[in-house]
Amino acid sequence: MALLALGSVTASAEDFFSTDPVEKTFTFGARIGINTSNRTMDKQSMMEYNRQNWGTGFDVGFLANINFRNYLTIQPGVFFETRNGNYSIANIYGTDSYVVQNGDRRTYNLTIPVLASVHFNITDDIRWDVEAGPYVSFVMGSKIDDKLVIFAEDPSDAGQNRAEMDMKPKSTDFGLKFGTGLRILDHYYVGVHYMAGLVDGWKDHKVGNVKYSLGGCTKAWVFTVGYDF
Repeated sequence: MALLALGSVTASAEDFFSTDPVEKTFTFGARIGINTSNRTMDKQSMMEYNRQNWGTGFDVGFLANINFRNYLTIQPGVFFETRNGNYSIANIYGTDSYVVQNGDRRTYNLTIPVLASVHFNITDDIRWDVEAGPYVSFVMGSKIDDKLVIFAEDPSDAGQNRAEMDMKPKSTDFGLKFGTGLRILDHYYVGVHYMAGLVDGWKDHKVGNVKYSLGGCTKAWVFTVGYDF
């Protein structure tokens, strides 16, 4: 808001919404930032209680700007992202049989968004971008660190052993990414985006020969700064 207030002092030499041809069809940019993310579970899943908390991570990547007009750009990108958080779950199997589990989760993702970016010229030196489009994300690695596992077994199970909850994220996520940002002095960028997963976030959990869907979805807020070359 401070940048917009300062920029409003000088008159813009371009239209607020310019449809003029572009000077360069292809340009490139670099982005780095932090995120806060979550990976929920369905309330109707097999857990009597589950809570997935938001955690922090980082994003770094590159994008290409395919400029059609001064007001429209298509931005494919490639990002390496970390997603972190903690969880607490409880499975109740009977009067004396239960698992209580909590700890930390993390994933390392390769994410490819393709955004449409619409531009509005606030001043000569400040451009406002509104961006939206799909993304696909591939889990390159994941880890669950259990901090507490409490296990009790019903004697009627006749020695059958149930392991604690095996939580594994799905290898591929797909969703929508949308947000807004400011491009300053034709090169510097600051923005915020929301990422909403549209598919189940977890692999099915198997107990014996029975599979249980954990459902849920991924979601994240991403705050980035960058430079366009």
